[in-house]
Amino acid sequence: RRGPVQVCDRALSRLLGVRCIPYGEELMRRPDESAAPMSPSEQARAAGKVVLAPLLSGCIESSVSNRAEAQRFYGIDKLAAVEAKLGANPVARALGPGFAANASRNFIMASSSFVVTPVLYQRLYPQEKKDAQSLFWFGLGVNIFAGNAIAITQQALWGRALDYAAAGGGRPISYAAVVREGLAAEGSAAFITPTKWVARVLMNAPVQGTLPWFYNEVLPLGEGRVLGAARQISAALGGGPRAV
Repeated sequence: RRGPVQVCDRALSRLLGVRCIPYGEELMRRPDESAAPMSPSEQARAAGKVVLAPLLSGCIESSVSNRAEAQRFYGIDKLAAVEAKLGANPVARALGPGFAANASRNFIMASSSFVVTPVLYQRLYPQEKKDAQSLFWFGLGVNIFAGNAIAITQQALWGRALDYAAAGGGRPISYAAVVREGLAAEGSAAFITPTKWVARVLMNAPVQGTLPWFYNEVLPLGEGRVLGAARQISAALGGGPRAV
């Protein structure tokens, strides 16, 4: 499996002793109804895993991208001035301001593409209509009408949080104050409007919305060869026997 969500899903599934999220050809098959019902403990572990996997993935993605996004938002010089005023520690400086809102947005989009879409498609989509084309449009629809409809609120929160942080030359972000001031000034329009949603969809949906199709239909085509080659290279470098 490829991508942070799949890596986190596989690791957490092994750690917690639960099944992985459906992937690849699994989506085109009927759910296994012959499996024994999960115990309450297993249900709790499985529910925790489907939240933790995209949450960890979102945090990983934001730890790489948020500082660069903040630099683009402020400009390099202004970001440096805000951080100097805040006296940010090395970890906070590496993550960048507004990390929590950024990670929340990425968590929502990862959940939409890699948890909600495959699980709903496998379990609820009519079996006789399952194919690559239907997965493409199903994933795009979930992304547009669910994922982005929620994620736009976090994108707006992130922008307002950065404006809040820059006020007076620099101050710590209080998300409660950001939400309170936004609602007081503009109501719900501070965080979601049709215009914000359409702009987000036009920017995000063509790529993010097609990821479920790409990861489950295109990526598996070459996955075996790539993993086989990686095992051979690893064995050669390690001096062990080559995988066949």
